[in-house]
Amino acid sequence: MNFLEDLFKKDNLLAKIISLVVACFLWAYVMMEQNPIVERYYEVPLQQRDVAETMAVFNAPEVVTVQVRASRLLLGDSAVQDIIAYIDLKDVAEGQQKLPVTAVFTKGEVVNVLPKEVNVLVDRVTEKTVPVVTSVVDNADEDITVDSNAIKPARVVVRGASTKLSKLDKVTAPVSIKDQRENFQAECILVALDENGKLVSDVQIIPDKATVDAIIVRKMISAELPVRVVITGEMQEGLQIAQMQVLPEKMRITAPPSVLKKLRELNTKPIDITTLTGSMAVNTELDLPDKVIPDKRAVQVRFSVERQN
Repeated sequence: MNFLEDLFKKDNLLAKIISLVVACFLWAYVMMEQNPIVERYYEVPLQQRDVAETMAVFNAPEVVTVQVRASRLLLGDSAVQDIIAYIDLKDVAEGQQKLPVTAVFTKGEVVNVLPKEVNVLVDRVTEKTVPVVTSVVDNADEDITVDSNAIKPARVVVRGASTKLSKLDKVTAPVSIKDQRENFQAECILVALDENGKLVSDVQIIPDKATVDAIIVRKMISAELPVRVVITGEMQEGLQIAQMQVLPEKMRITAPPSVLKKLRELNTKPIDITTLTGSMAVNTELDLPDKVIPDKRAVQVRFSVERQN
């Protein structure tokens, strides 16, 4: 004890150094107890750096997991803002590429990155000019559609990776005709589709909107249906119909979709067979529902009559 008292009384340099070392040790001890070094995992966005304007990158994950180490006070919820993860695409060639993921933590140490590498597709960006067509959406009435009188612009430029543009079949302007019964004008967001009607994603349509002058029209479709002969009455005693033939056996008609889908055959107007005494041909009209337009309105029915044994 006398040694330490003498040491501090003399105000020498050694005493000051010892005091400083002890103070530093105590500070470090307290910090380690109250604010220790810890490790945590964060999901951070994966950046793409130095991508050439003529290139496009696909299949890269949106986020990666980064393990970092720092004091507990620094690893709060806001620490993710100080973590950067990226892939470097400078001078990368076209095709499938395996690229390392680089992570930086400005307030501590990066321990690990998951995944360490990513497989991406690097493709050349090209352009293609295609016409714009209309498509009808939100159609509650199956008997009406839109006949496009004018689309502005009539053609657009589609920009994207060459593999994407190779699938492009058309650009459509979806026109909603919900509650529409009169001609109207609509501004439509354009959509790129492949030959199967599926969306072609990750392409840019220039411009991305079109104005459509929509004309409401009533839809009519055609089909060929068999003719069914409707008969009434009874043959005279001793006679019977041996054969019955209708000409033509099928008739083509045109009708609204809602009407046509309910039809499986076309009936003739009833033919009274009470007066049939022998083989003969009878001309009769078809008994058609409303809004059905036939190629012909009448058919001929040929009866072969014979006596019963």
